[in-house]
Amino acid sequence: MGSLRSLHELSLVQGIIDAVEETAKERGGKVKSVRVGVGELASFDIRLVRQLISDVKRGTSLEGASMFVEPEKSRVRCLSCGRVWDFQELGESLTPDEREMMHFLPELLNSCSKCPSCSKSYFEIAEGRSVRIIEVVLDV
Repeated sequence: MGSLRSLHELSLVQGIIDAVEETAKERGGKVKSVRVGVGELASFDIRLVRQLISDVKRGTSLEGASMFVEPEKSRVRCLSCGRVWDFQELGESLTPDEREMMHFLPELLNSCSKCPSCSKSYFEIAEGRSVRIIEVVLDV
């Protein structure tokens, strides 16, 4: 299982490196720094992503660039009243088993929680499920 997990992160990291190199090529600059956000519900091991970025950028045009990988909080939006809050805040009322289940299958949130404002159970995960390139700083 560990090797499959590593391949998952390796594929992600290669995609990040390729996208940043393409951006630098299009804009005609050298990459000074990159910030990447990894959502807490994105199912990626952030420590492994950091290590792989460090390894994969060697020998590329990003070798000298500073690379920052930051965790991003997940946010939930009630589709009934519009309230937005941290995913973790909503999970405080859950049992440890339910919290663990929500981490892997956050879509089940609707069946386990209620909005603290309107008491409805109709949510969407508004942020924190993806990996994104937040910023690329070029020396042009």
